[in-house]
Amino acid sequence: MRTLSSCAALVLLVSACKDAPPPPPEAQLSTDLPEQTIAIILSNVARQGGPRGERIAGLGLGSSALPPPARPLADGGMPPPPEPTTAKAPANGGDLRWDLEPYGAIAAAAKGELLELPAAGADVPDLWRDPGGTWVAIGGRAQVLLIGSQPLGAHEPPQRFTALTEPWLKGQVALTAPTSGAALAHFAALYQAWGEERMNAWLDGLKKNEVQVLPSDAAVREAVVTGKAIVGLMGSDEAAKAAASAAKVQVVYPNQHSIGTFVWPTALSRPRNPAHPEAAQALAEKLADPAVEQLLVAREPGFLPLRAGIPVPPGVRSATGLVVVSVNPAKIVEEINLRRDALKAWADSATKK
Repeated sequence: MRTLSSCAALVLLVSACKDAPPPPPEAQLSTDLPEQTIAIILSNVARQGGPRGERIAGLGLGSSALPPPARPLADGGMPPPPEPTTAKAPANGGDLRWDLEPYGAIAAAAKGELLELPAAGADVPDLWRDPGGTWVAIGGRAQVLLIGSQPLGAHEPPQRFTALTEPWLKGQVALTAPTSGAALAHFAALYQAWGEERMNAWLDGLKKNEVQVLPSDAAVREAVVTGKAIVGLMGSDEAAKAAASAAKVQVVYPNQHSIGTFVWPTALSRPRNPAHPEAAQALAEKLADPAVEQLLVAREPGFLPLRAGIPVPPGVRSATGLVVVSVNPAKIVEEINLRRDALKAWADSATKK
């Protein structure tokens, strides 16, 4: 009887363990990266002895996270920059942030709202790390050309942006309006790389060549896949969707013999005064590890590794093997503040028939 009672007690104990809720999270990660991939990353971290992380929805502010450009004062001078702050992070900001676009981290760094970057991110190339030592990129996306299956005749597939203004492509080029997101950052970077005169000439050439200015990368991809455009300028993640479909398309990393391809990074950052500081620091170190970047690239088509030695899926290039537009993201943000209104006006005028 005693043996049976012991066995029965053991069965009840095992059953209770199965029904027990999982242990509570030790740190919250605010992110707008794909939910399933983040869940797998956080699960791997916990299995390897790291803190248990919980994904919460990122703020997803995009370029709206940037402060408005400073306007001249009545005497012609400029107002002083805002004082750095050590205010507590917003309640919905999490212990850590991992943003698809670095706008929010750049704005927070400028206001002194971030802690130092994880030591594990020290091998990320300087181009994709905050010079002030706060946010760091773990993977990114490139702006690529998607070439459709239409016969090109005697013409070679375009390899550079200057080809997009050639007469044979009149009305056959599609791009996302450069008014937000990576498209806005890309065009701001081109101002830095080319200079104002050349950039404005290229924009004029696109407009005269009846470029299709569409509301999103998905719309640009659809235009190329359905034959409404021969060439589309878009993010590598959207281009990867087309390449994985039944459509016969080609993905080109442009300008490899000149200014290079634009790569817009993600941004991992640690807000000051997190609710769980020790767990947040430990989780940041784990997320900045190259193994996490490798997992992100393997699971999310079109994402590029920024560090050397990380394998890539078929059809994807590593940023270390590309000529890239070498403009620091913080400088790109400065250029956005200068060019945002003009780029919106250009996009509006280009869509008018």
